[in-house]
Amino acid sequence: MKQIFSILSLLLAAQGLFAQEVKITGKITNNNADQSHDSITLQINTSMENPVRLKSAVSKKGAFSFVYTENSTNYCEIFFTPEDKIPLFLSSGETVSVTADASNLNATAVVTGSQQTNLMQKNVRLLQGYMNEAQELKKRYDWQVDSLEKRKNEQIAETIKKNPRMLSNLSIISVLPIDDYHDVYQLVDSALMATYPTNAFVQDFHDQMKKVLLLREGSTISDIVLADVNGKMINLESLRGKIVLVDFWASWCRPCRMEIPNLKKTYEKYHEAGFDIFSVSVDNDYYAWKKALDQEQMPWANVRDDRKIYSNMFNVSSIPFTILIDREGKIIAKGVRGSDLNLAVNRALSK
Repeated sequence: MKQIFSILSLLLAAQGLFAQEVKITGKITNNNADQSHDSITLQINTSMENPVRLKSAVSKKGAFSFVYTENSTNYCEIFFTPEDKIPLFLSSGETVSVTADASNLNATAVVTGSQQTNLMQKNVRLLQGYMNEAQELKKRYDWQVDSLEKRKNEQIAETIKKNPRMLSNLSIISVLPIDDYHDVYQLVDSALMATYPTNAFVQDFHDQMKKVLLLREGSTISDIVLADVNGKMINLESLRGKIVLVDFWASWCRPCRMEIPNLKKTYEKYHEAGFDIFSVSVDNDYYAWKKALDQEQMPWANVRDDRKIYSNMFNVSSIPFTILIDREGKIIAKGVRGSDLNLAVNRALSK
């Protein structure tokens, strides 16, 4: 037993011998009043679940420093916010210098004194060089690819228009962008329904066409009439004369819930100018929906499509799904979220 304890003691002593200080000194430039941070974080990823985080004060001139003990090499990150990090591979005994600009730590970081970090940065620069070269080649040949694509679509469209009653059109028409060739789709739909009215594939195409063309930009949206949380019937047409965002969502949909703060900002910014929101929940559970409404406090019309009447009508296959309509109820855009929504609403209100 004494021998075992002796071996353990030697192992622990050996580990202590290899543990050495890692010293980091750094300077952040342009850490001015508009984007000032008085402390910076060093995250040492000793494990994925429980990283170690150290804090250092940042002086008025942008200087900071860290000292910690390390017996190996670990992946580390320095940051003000987790969205903009300086990646590092730090080894025991290293004395490292870091400089970066506060506007973009990751892109402007210069690191010396860390062999593995310098190797990583060299590889990143090499990779970036190839990516830049690939982008230049893409720009050079994109117009040729676009021209070829356009020529292909035009030839297919002409072939279909000459033979709209052919059932085989169903095998090729999907390569045409429907927003650019909706007239061809409508021609094939009407021709095939007249020629093969009982064919299952034609019927399916016809049903899909009704849904797709219903949501084509410039089309007038069908009215939506559903009950709110108190059972009162509310219809979309009651908002006619305003720019309206129809928002399909659900209490259990995390992306939907994450988008609500942005909807509130846009609503508060443009509501008095003539913007409104009409939220349609697809929740099956009334109480889950009511709880979400109590939590989110959305100050606009909220109704529930539990029977999926309108989500099926508008071909809503995933949520959040949004439709922006103008003052006359015509579709301006679909799928607008985040900053795109703000721009779209601003543009629509200015017309």
